[in-house]
Amino acid sequence: MKRLLLGTTVLCGAGLVAAPAFAEDGIHLIVGGYFKEAFMAVTDDDGSNDDGPSDPGAFRATDGFFNDAEIDFTGVTTLDNGLEVGAHIEVEGETQGHMIDESYIWFAGGFGEVRIGADDEALHKACVIPPGGSSNFSAFSPNQWGANTGGVMSFFGGIDDASICRGVDDDTDAQKIIYTSPIFAGFQLTGSYTPNGNDEGHDDGVGPHVGMPQNNIGESRHNVSVAINYGYDGNNWGIRSSLGASFEGQVEEGQTPGFDFNQKKQDFYQAGINLYFGNFAIGIGGEYYHDLVDINFADLEVIKSDSWVAGIGASYSYDAWIFGVQYSHRENDSRIEVPGERVDFDADQDRVVGTATYLLGPGMNLDAELGYTWLNADDGFEELGVKADGYDAFEVGLGATLIF
Repeated sequence: MKRLLLGTTVLCGAGLVAAPAFAEDGIHLIVGGYFKEAFMAVTDDDGSNDDGPSDPGAFRATDGFFNDAEIDFTGVTTLDNGLEVGAHIEVEGETQGHMIDESYIWFAGGFGEVRIGADDEALHKACVIPPGGSSNFSAFSPNQWGANTGGVMSFFGGIDDASICRGVDDDTDAQKIIYTSPIFAGFQLTGSYTPNGNDEGHDDGVGPHVGMPQNNIGESRHNVSVAINYGYDGNNWGIRSSLGASFEGQVEEGQTPGFDFNQKKQDFYQAGINLYFGNFAIGIGGEYYHDLVDINFADLEVIKSDSWVAGIGASYSYDAWIFGVQYSHRENDSRIEVPGERVDFDADQDRVVGTATYLLGPGMNLDAELGYTWLNADDGFEELGVKADGYDAFEVGLGATLIF
């Protein structure tokens, strides 16, 4: 009997030790989102060529309205042991594919935050961009870009703009796990792991997920991204900086009779630093894209492309106004090489943007831009009938942003 009572006592004690942490009120749902609208007009080279394609601006519209909208659903609660638990889903207002953008769950406490789901990788999340851009317009990776340079700059590598915050994942919101540390003496570490770089969702229809994602030729796996931030706030001045790297762990190869495909693993590196003095801010940033494309057939390097972007920006705040200016420079070093012949497709892109933002109220602003973009390109594009060398574009934009 004593042993039975003792055993019962032990079981009760174990139950108390293993008692779960509860939230008094359960998960609360928060609905938010944003709507961005912009009008843009562009004057650029739009020559025509009866023998084939010509300038990047050929057969393009000169003006238009463009928007970007999203509704966010966030459920969050704090357990009685202090652990914060939440889930976040973003529904796209404008989409040409699936309606769900980022979606993830998270757990946060004194240890930092662990996030699991479809979200950006560490390099992107921690990236510091030079000041001077607005809600809609920028010289780096804006919400709206008027110049028709994308087809030239993404000819090898698929990057259209002058982004300095891009990781190696094939799909930026591929499923991953992300850890963000607490802040120690101004430093904060962010790291992420992506098992499959192109798998944001699993389209199995209704019912359970069955089987593992298929490995397609050229698709990346086991990607790792890491970044560190440093911030300091002094007396009427401050600093924000980031240093990040992103690495592909493996790229699926294709091996069939007479067709051996190999794509080298990408590795990207980013850095940025901003300084704040009262109402004035200035900063620089950049990213190097190593092996953006490096394709080999049967041990012969056929297509090779590296790229880098760097730029500077500044802003000044006065009452409800924010004025900014940014400049970015991007270089693509690309080539196609076959036995006995090599064709270079190098291209340089420069972009300068001036912005003005008027703050209507909390979460509401109007913004405007004047932008100028110009290209220089090798003769390789000319051989394809694309007259990219010397292309330039002047753009004017007016926008509005509502955050709710």
